[in-house]
Amino acid sequence: MHRRVGAALFAAMVILFLIANRGAYQGYFHGDDLDNLSWTRHLTATDFAQGFVSPQFFTNNFRPTGHLVYALMGRAAGLDFRWYVAAIHLLHFANVWLVWLLARRLGLGPWAAAAGGLFFAFHMGVFDALWKPMYVFDVLCASLCLLSLLAYARRGWVVSLVLFWLAYKAKEVAVMLPAVLALYEYWFGEKRWKRLAPFFAVSLWFGLQVLMTPEAGTDYALGFSPGDLWKTVTFYSSQLLLPYAGLAVVALPLVLRDRRLHFGLAALGLLLTPMLLLPGRLSGAYLYLPLAGAAVALAALAGRAKTPKTVALVALFFLAWIPWNYAHLRANRRVALTVAQENRSYVSTLLKEKEVLWRTRDFVYDGVPQGLQSWGIRGALRYIGPRQDIEACPVEDPCARKAFDGGSFAVLGWDPGRRELSLLAPQPGAHDSAYIQIRGQRHHPPWQLEEGWRAWEYSFRWIRPYARARLWRPPGARTFELVAHIGPDQIRVLGRTTVEVYLEGRLLGRQEFTEARIQALRWPAPPGQPGPVRVEFRVTPEFRPAPQETPLGIPIAAFGFTEEPGP
Repeated sequence: MHRRVGAALFAAMVILFLIANRGAYQGYFHGDDLDNLSWTRHLTATDFAQGFVSPQFFTNNFRPTGHLVYALMGRAAGLDFRWYVAAIHLLHFANVWLVWLLARRLGLGPWAAAAGGLFFAFHMGVFDALWKPMYVFDVLCASLCLLSLLAYARRGWVVSLVLFWLAYKAKEVAVMLPAVLALYEYWFGEKRWKRLAPFFAVSLWFGLQVLMTPEAGTDYALGFSPGDLWKTVTFYSSQLLLPYAGLAVVALPLVLRDRRLHFGLAALGLLLTPMLLLPGRLSGAYLYLPLAGAAVALAALAGRAKTPKTVALVALFFLAWIPWNYAHLRANRRVALTVAQENRSYVSTLLKEKEVLWRTRDFVYDGVPQGLQSWGIRGALRYIGPRQDIEACPVEDPCARKAFDGGSFAVLGWDPGRRELSLLAPQPGAHDSAYIQIRGQRHHPPWQLEEGWRAWEYSFRWIRPYARARLWRPPGARTFELVAHIGPDQIRVLGRTTVEVYLEGRLLGRQEFTEARIQALRWPAPPGQPGPVRVEFRVTPEFRPAPQETPLGIPIAAFGFTEEPGP
């Protein structure tokens, strides 16, 4: 293949990739991105230098190689998401070229190596790694691992060791690279094993630290049971090819004797091994580095095509794989852009409300966009606001009541139907609401819901079997109203449910529900002076949607005092 032809093919690949993935530039940050941006901007060059040279495993997941990208991009691009995607794509194009170089180094022809590069370039099993900057750790790790392997193949062992160290500092999955280097030495090298000693020493040192770090009860807990392994193996094999079809690659070495094919498949398996032990951390993006091994294996298969029939089989594979891959891209794109729209709306509102962020320390969030998570909210507040000691907690957590009692707070109310964020805070000197209608985040004050209230759900809130709230009793109060949104599942499971309402500790009324519908209940308000009062709700029997879930009471759509006559 002439260099001009190769350059033209590479340019065509880049153009086609950017056309197919142009929607990535319309995406937006996820929770991990905002969290990383919020704290990496405060790190100094000394902090990163210490992180790079430290032989310790960081239990806080500090990965200096990847986090340095966030620090630099945060300073240069701010919250302009397009630059972050462009950086990911540039790294990906470099990795395609490195895969091509590796295949050529193994003795494969240029067209066979190009087939492997094409497979790696457009594989949508790693969609998230190509659309979400938070997976820059995996993409960078792949770059450094491939460079380390190529340097080792060229006898640049010191350079290879340094690149391996940097790869580990990007993502811990690089810990398996020495095993891949050993296979290269066995099949293609001079079988001089002493040069591998420092690689295995580093790998063993970090591996032992990981095994000694307690992660029980977290997503990072290692799973060795057959059930856990089957879960991870089937997931990643399905991401590699059609569901469960990826398992078929295990049989290839049994029927084809080709050390290049064996090397690629062995690299795939070895580099994937750490993720196979993490059943709580499943993501197609984690296949990115192992996919380089799969690409080499496919290049080896393409290199065996010597006759028109076998060449036709390779072409047929790509003719079937490309449409399937594009369908996978479109399905993932719809989900990614929906999440991006929500996250952008949330952060854009925070940017418009900078003044609130500058004068407020305590925030309570009521609802979270699915791609933002709690740490993303805290990260956004700390990145946009002036201080790192900003606190944010969910409305259901006891810390929310502490924030409410402190007096200086703001509520971040997320409306998933409208995809809108509202910032609420009590007006200085104003008394509580007398009637709370839970029809939207902008219409009710969560700080008056004192105990036992779940997060907002469109037009109602679930309460626990016991819940308490605070109201203002107006001068003309004649009736107390409760609007309950009883659902069919609750009636089907329990048959009936009863609620008792107490006003200042005294029973105001009791009602039994036997039908699934919205029901408005009214009781005469007892005489009393205007001012703050407490309302209590007691529900029996408790309702559990699932055995492992926290018991619930009933969904409440509205409650409070009215001036209308009672029943």
